[in-house]
Amino acid sequence: MIQCATNPLFLFLAVWGTALVLYLSGVHTGLFGPGVPQATGAVLLNVAAFSLGYLTWSLLEGPKMPGSEIPALGGPPLTPRRLKASLNLTLLFGLIAVGFCVLRIVILSQAVGIDLSRVLAKPILCRKIIAAPIAPAMYDVRLCTIAITLAGSIFSLGFVLLGILLYFGRGWRRYGLALLFLLVSLSIGLLSLARQEVTINVLFVVLSYLFLHHWHRLRRGWAAVGPLLVPLAALIVLFVLIDLLLRKSQIYRPQNRLHGFFFSVYWYLASPLGAFAEYVRRGDHTLTLGQSLLLPFYKWLARLDLVPATSKTVLTDWLHIPYAANVFTYLREIHEDFGFAGVAVVPYGLGALSTVLRRHAGGAFPCLNLYLILLVVLIFSVYSYLLVSSQFYLQAAFALLFLNYDLRFMIYDLSLPPQPTKQKS
Repeated sequence: MIQCATNPLFLFLAVWGTALVLYLSGVHTGLFGPGVPQATGAVLLNVAAFSLGYLTWSLLEGPKMPGSEIPALGGPPLTPRRLKASLNLTLLFGLIAVGFCVLRIVILSQAVGIDLSRVLAKPILCRKIIAAPIAPAMYDVRLCTIAITLAGSIFSLGFVLLGILLYFGRGWRRYGLALLFLLVSLSIGLLSLARQEVTINVLFVVLSYLFLHHWHRLRRGWAAVGPLLVPLAALIVLFVLIDLLLRKSQIYRPQNRLHGFFFSVYWYLASPLGAFAEYVRRGDHTLTLGQSLLLPFYKWLARLDLVPATSKTVLTDWLHIPYAANVFTYLREIHEDFGFAGVAVVPYGLGALSTVLRRHAGGAFPCLNLYLILLVVLIFSVYSYLLVSSQFYLQAAFALLFLNYDLRFMIYDLSLPPQPTKQKS
C-alpha cells in the first residue's frame, strides 16, 4: 500500500475515481443538475490519456534502476550537516512569510479604512479583504504578496527535506523540528484563513517520507508509519480551526455542526466536477492557446511586450450549483487553451513526465522535489490547477540552484549510527 501511495497512476485514479463517484451520487440525489455527457466524456478521456501516457512510458523506461545507476546532477552529497543547515534556512524563510502575512493584513485594513482590531475580531471579514482582487495602485500589498510567494516557495522546500529527516533521522528531536515547521505553516494558513498551502506542505512531507520508504525500505511495521501522524494531525487541526473561524459548515444549512463539516468536505471533493460540467454546458468558449496553463510565463512575456496582454487572472468566476463553487478541476484550464484535444494530449504528457521523474527522483534532491511537485499537482488536479501560481516554479528553481544535493549514496549516512573511533595501539 505504501508503494502505491507515491505511484502517480494510483494517485491519479484514486482522486479522480473518488471525485467522480461523489459527483455522480450528487447527480443521482438531485444535488447537482443533470449530468453533461461532454463533461463526463472529458473526465474519462483525461483518465484514459494519463493512464496511457504513464503505462507507455513505463514500458519504454524499463525496470527501476539501482540507486548507484541513477544519473545525478553533479551536486555534493546530502550529509547530516547539510540537511540541518538547509532545514534551518528554509524555516527562517517560513518565519519571514509569517511576518509578511501579518504586514499584509495591517496594510489591507488601512487601505479599506477598517480598524485592525475589528478585522482581526471578524475572521470572515478578514478573509474577504485578503481574497479581494489587488487594485493596480496597491503596490505595497502587491509587494507583500510577492514576498510571501518567494518566502513560501523556499519554506515548502523545507517540508521535502523534513520528510528525509523523519525517515532517516532518529530520536525525538526530529519531531520537535517537525512540530516547529508545522506551527509556522499553520500560522501562515490561519493568517491567510486558507487551507490549501498548509495541505500542500503536509503532502510534501508525507510524500517525501513515503517515497524514501518505497526506495530504501529501512523501516518496518509501526516505525514506518508512526512519524506521519504528526503532520496529518496538524492538517486535521487546521481544517477544524478554519471551519470554526469561517463557519463554513453552517453555509450548507446542516442538521448539526458535525454534519455540516463532513458535507463541506464532500462539497470540496465533488463540486469542482459539478462546476466543470456547468462550464461545459454553457459552451461558446474561445481557445486561449496557452494563456491558462502557462499563465505565470505568459504574464512575464506580456510585460516584456512579446505577446499581447491577457485579462486572465488566478481568480475565477463563482457559480451556485446550488452552493457556491469557484474551482473547476484542472480540466477547465486545459479546455480553455486547447479544447477537447488538449484534454487528450496534456494528461498523456503528464503521465509520461511522471514516469520519467519517478525514475530519477532518487538521484538528486531537485529531481525528488520536482517529482513531488508533480504528485501534488496530480492530487489537486481534481480540485483546481495549481500551476497558475508561480510558487511551484520558484520552488523548483531554488532547489536546482541552491539545494542540488546528491541522494544516491551519502543519504545513507543519515541512517547509520556513529562509528566508534579506533584507539591507537
